[in-house]
Amino acid sequence: MSTSQAKDRPKVPFLSTHPQYESNVLRVRLVQDRVIPVPIGPRIPRRDQPKAYPRYCRLMLILFRPWRVSKDLRSQGQNWEEAFAEFRATIDSRSLQVMNDMQILHECRDSRDDYFA
Repeated sequence: MSTSQAKDRPKVPFLSTHPQYESNVLRVRLVQDRVIPVPIGPRIPRRDQPKAYPRYCRLMLILFRPWRVSKDLRSQGQNWEEAFAEFRATIDSRSLQVMNDMQILHECRDSRDDYFA
C-alpha cells in the first residue's frame, strides 16, 4: 500500500500477451482506499473437515498463490493437498494469519450456533 498521490504510485503493466496490455496498467492502492473483499458464492470450505479439505487446499492456492494459468497452482500429478502443503511451507506470515482467521470465523459460527441451540 502507498500513501503517495496517484502519479507517484507504482504502475505494473500487464504481460505483452494480455488483451489489455496496450490500454491498461495496475496501480498500487492508497492506504486510505483499502478494501475488504467479500467472497460471493459457496461457503469457504473448512480445513478441519476431511471431506472438504481438498476443496479448502484448492481455494487457498487460488487465493494466495500467484498464478496466471491453472497449471501454476500445482505440478502435474500432484493433488491439491500436496500442492498446498508445499506452498504452505513458503507462505508469508500475514497470508497464513488470514487463512487462520478464515478458519476461526467458522469456529465462531459453530460456537454461536451451539450457544443458541
